[in-house]
Amino acid sequence: MNLLQYHADTFVDESFPMKVVAAFFCFFLCLQSTFARQSASGVEGSVTDNKGAALVGVTIALLNANDHKLVKADVTNDKGFYRIEFSTAGDYIVQASFLGFNTYTSDKIKFSGHDKITLPVITLSEQSTTLGDVTVKASKPLIEVQADKLVVNVENSIVNTGSSALEVLSRSPGVSVDQNDNISLKGKQGVTIMMDGKLVPISGEDLANMLRGMSASSIEKIELISNPSARYDAAGTGGIINIITKKNKKDGFNGSVNANYGQGIYPKAGAGFNLNYRNKKLNVYSSYNYAYRKNSNELQLDRRFYQDGVFSTAYKQHNYITFPLQNHTASLGADYSISPKTSVGASFTGSVNPYSPTGSAYTHVVDAADITQSRFSTYNTQDNRLHNYAVNANIRHKFDSTGTELSVDADYARYWNSNTQDYTTQYYLADGSTDPVLNPYLLHGDLSGLTQIRALKADFTHNFKNGIHFEAGGKSSYVTADNQSAFYDQSNGGNVFDSSKSNHFIYDENINAAYVNGSKEWKKWSTQIGLRLEQTNIEGDQKVNNTSFDKHYTQLFPSISVHRHINEINDLGLTLSRRIERPDYSQLNPFKFYLDPTSYREGNPYLNPALTYAVELSHTYKNKFITTLSFSRTTNVITEVIQPVDSINHVSQITDKNLASMSFVGLSGAYPIQVFKWWNSTNSINLYYAFYEGNLANTPLKNGKPAFELNSVNSFILPRDWSLEGSLYYQSAQVYGYMNLKPIWMLNAGVQKNILSKQATIKLSITDIFRHGSPSGTNVYSNYYEAFVVKRDTRVATISFVYRFGRKNLSPVRRRSSGAEDEIRRAGSGG
Repeated sequence: MNLLQYHADTFVDESFPMKVVAAFFCFFLCLQSTFARQSASGVEGSVTDNKGAALVGVTIALLNANDHKLVKADVTNDKGFYRIEFSTAGDYIVQASFLGFNTYTSDKIKFSGHDKITLPVITLSEQSTTLGDVTVKASKPLIEVQADKLVVNVENSIVNTGSSALEVLSRSPGVSVDQNDNISLKGKQGVTIMMDGKLVPISGEDLANMLRGMSASSIEKIELISNPSARYDAAGTGGIINIITKKNKKDGFNGSVNANYGQGIYPKAGAGFNLNYRNKKLNVYSSYNYAYRKNSNELQLDRRFYQDGVFSTAYKQHNYITFPLQNHTASLGADYSISPKTSVGASFTGSVNPYSPTGSAYTHVVDAADITQSRFSTYNTQDNRLHNYAVNANIRHKFDSTGTELSVDADYARYWNSNTQDYTTQYYLADGSTDPVLNPYLLHGDLSGLTQIRALKADFTHNFKNGIHFEAGGKSSYVTADNQSAFYDQSNGGNVFDSSKSNHFIYDENINAAYVNGSKEWKKWSTQIGLRLEQTNIEGDQKVNNTSFDKHYTQLFPSISVHRHINEINDLGLTLSRRIERPDYSQLNPFKFYLDPTSYREGNPYLNPALTYAVELSHTYKNKFITTLSFSRTTNVITEVIQPVDSINHVSQITDKNLASMSFVGLSGAYPIQVFKWWNSTNSINLYYAFYEGNLANTPLKNGKPAFELNSVNSFILPRDWSLEGSLYYQSAQVYGYMNLKPIWMLNAGVQKNILSKQATIKLSITDIFRHGSPSGTNVYSNYYEAFVVKRDTRVATISFVYRFGRKNLSPVRRRSSGAEDEIRRAGSGG
């Protein structure tokens, strides 16, 4: 059978039950038709400016007249109209706020609980006076378009009340969270997640669990930076998501405790607490979280080998692995104000992550006639221990009240691990007998590694009198990694060192950077221009085979953004930048992690960084409907590949390689809709085309395919502090280098109840209800074809409880941006 004629139809299910999707949306349409004619009590009215023109996007807040606490809110539509529906009798006031206008506050309104009150037209007057150095700030709209980023003002959002940080992200314009909790921005992965300007030093599932445990009530805003300015590290081709937390506004003590339990195929559980204390000078915070998750991964492989395009042999494999893991994460920090202009701080974060996976792999070897010739099985056990900690010390000095400021950060981070692996392979005849025909192949591995990160950075900002905001700074980092792997053949009762599988790799990296950045705003225009210079020095040494390499290069990374405010309902933005994607340290580490004797994962110490030029044109309509057209060109694309090993017959490896280039064109849209006061729907779509070029394993590549992603999140606010949420995610077939991925989709649902005067919350949720969120696809090379299907433990029902205590208005502490942001990310993604 010819390679191009073979299709692993039994492994790859391309069907997509569109009836389920249709039923999902029909359910919401039925709800709409059921409740559309209902008339609720409340207040309504309209807002205009001094000239009588309707104002769009004005925040209308209904406040309790006694304590001024927020009861409910709305935003005016394109006709300046608002309506707030509620049914609780009492005394209230209405407050209207809009950027650039003075805030309006109504007289006391007596409400019986059954009336529909139409208020007089609210007329807002423009702010026209600035006194000295005092600038009056108005309330901001939910979505704010700036020259270099999109800002989601979470504290102004109704629908995000009571949500987690991960849920808020999934509802943010252009952001998608897939079935594996990977976060993408406008169709691109490789996104950097930051908290108050400091990179979060964990990734994957651990990052998702941290964001799930973080309440939206602690978030002030989220910055979506698809083309970051020169101030940020040039690393990361997918952009930056920066979560800005609220700052403490009152002295005192507060905290929260949380616990959760989930059940999929295997159980998952977690618990933790966080504590904060602040007075006028001192701010102290601490947290601890524990997680236990037992996961599984079932992998079916059909690996076919060819000679000159003619099928010769195949390995049909079924692999199953379980990996129970525990995670202990703790943090401790403090900030101290030496004077009104100077503050110092220090922080510590650390984690311990033991896990012991066990796996089994069963393989049938077939000949050219597709007849089984032999069988073998591999059983493996591992004992892993991962440890890391990071410390930061910082100082910040304000020279004046106009924004002139200098901050300095010093960082040290340490990641180390130990890993023992044992593999037992038994060989059998093709007739199905259970008696081995050969002595078992026993392989033992001892692996260890240590990565240390040291960084120092300084940032200076100054506001000139002509309105120009100036930034400049520098950074230097030094990273050392020492990894050893020793494998021994124990088949004959001894402990024979296997140099073909063992390695000792030492890696040193020094990056020195400097940047300048300037921005200015006018009435209708705003712009930002920056330039970053990075010098990179790398040395690598493989001790086992006595090979070494060194690289030294200096690169410039320009960035520019321009924003045009056309009118009250239309904004345009244009951004251009050059970015770099350096390999994670785990991608460079040439260790081998075996699935069985014929397949393994291995790092590539000779990976080159990828360089990207990117441009985006965005349009915002009515301050909430955002459409973006993007184009990028990347060279030396770092791509995960599954390919045959050149020097060994019938063995395949998973590794990362550089492809020549990737061209990306995308059109994305984010459209939040308030169907009713109790029903909010956030919908996003990403259409994109990625075209890859390269040549690996003697296989020329010119491959691309149009693809799209759909994400709809619907929340329903119910009486008595109940709320519901349902979401649907669909990803079409797509191309990733040599890999062709099949469609996936997920349907999720959840219910929430606030109790104990809203100090506690109980949630019940289920993810991937129909279990269609796991990937499948094919890899095709000149003399190798592989079809794979992965089944993961994605359908999980979870119940969680959160209790908050202390001062309700006390927000989380000030977080500092460290000097080791990119380095910690690259080390963390290897854990």
